[in-house]
Amino acid sequence: MNAIFIIFRKEISDAMRDRRTLMMVLLSALLGVPLVLLIVSEVLSQVESQEDKRLVLAVNIGQAPRLENFILRQGYQIQAAPPDYEEKLRKKDLSQPVLLVPDQFEAELAQGKKVSLEIVFDTSNTQAQFGVRPLKRLLDNYSQEGAILGLMMRGVAPETLQLIDVKERHLSRPEERKVTITAMLPIMLIMAIVIGGMYAAIDTTAGERERGSLEPLMMNPVSGWQLAIGKWAAVATLSMLVVLLSVLSFFPSQWLIRNEALRAEFQFGFAEASGFLMILLPLAASLSAIQIAVALNCKSFKEAQVRNQLLSLAISMVPLLLAFNQGREPGWFQWVPVVAQNLMMNHVLKGEALNLAPIIIALMVCMAMSLAGLWYVAQKMRKVVMM
Repeated sequence: MNAIFIIFRKEISDAMRDRRTLMMVLLSALLGVPLVLLIVSEVLSQVESQEDKRLVLAVNIGQAPRLENFILRQGYQIQAAPPDYEEKLRKKDLSQPVLLVPDQFEAELAQGKKVSLEIVFDTSNTQAQFGVRPLKRLLDNYSQEGAILGLMMRGVAPETLQLIDVKERHLSRPEERKVTITAMLPIMLIMAIVIGGMYAAIDTTAGERERGSLEPLMMNPVSGWQLAIGKWAAVATLSMLVVLLSVLSFFPSQWLIRNEALRAEFQFGFAEASGFLMILLPLAASLSAIQIAVALNCKSFKEAQVRNQLLSLAISMVPLLLAFNQGREPGWFQWVPVVAQNLMMNHVLKGEALNLAPIIIALMVCMAMSLAGLWYVAQKMRKVVMM
């Protein structure tokens, strides 16, 4: 036990002195969640600001006086679009879509002819694209009002054409919109764990082998299991530190949310933080063992870095299983690492209580992964040094 502690203390000291490892731990833990919440809130604010502008840029609006009157009655303002509106939309100088009214619009409409209105925007102009939906909804309302007035003038009650009224009743709770908006947060936390522990795992194996400091360590009377557990404990400690800092970063991150609706819905308290820690700490320990095992056979830091980056890519692709199953999650998802943690974190964000069975299953899987990684490292440690 004393040998394991000595190895652990030595590896932790090396990791704390390594600026690259320390920087990756801090950056992945402290910046991931704030950046995601800031970006999401900014996008939502842009969408809502377009709907609140109540401004319509139009070309040839004089050909449609009734449409102009309708738009003004809805509390919107109308401005003439500049002559070079297409070029300005492409260059993002205009942040609004442009309504194009054809010549003889009112005359043809009075004759009962079908006429078209065009909404011009550039798909690369994100702000202008956000304004398309409220403008289209406004024009749909105008079309519906014109149809109803036409029927009433002919003595036909509009209700006779729509005897069935279809209503929607949503069963989703308010918390579920929060999860939909912040669905990327669980995978962001998992990737922070992977990146935060990767350099420590590489440095303690391939890094020491490249520097030639692994051979003197082997000359001491320690077994492969003692080496494996000591090194794993150090890397797992750093990964768990990333988990702790990442979860704690949720609290100040809520101050960065600029969107009022998201700020009101996204309430992350100590209960949610405790649930996240219970879910992520075992995963951090098991991924550390896998990362050490992956880096062990590499002869250089660069080779180990490439292999661990491939491992990180594979881990980031695992949650795609959820995209292929939009209904009820099958039971075997609870046995898939990363997917199980992703699902449980989403349940926590919804405000649902975690069931004991998925937690036990996830813990068993993480323990199996840790033992498999440690067994491999313990068996291969001395053989790799002799190669």
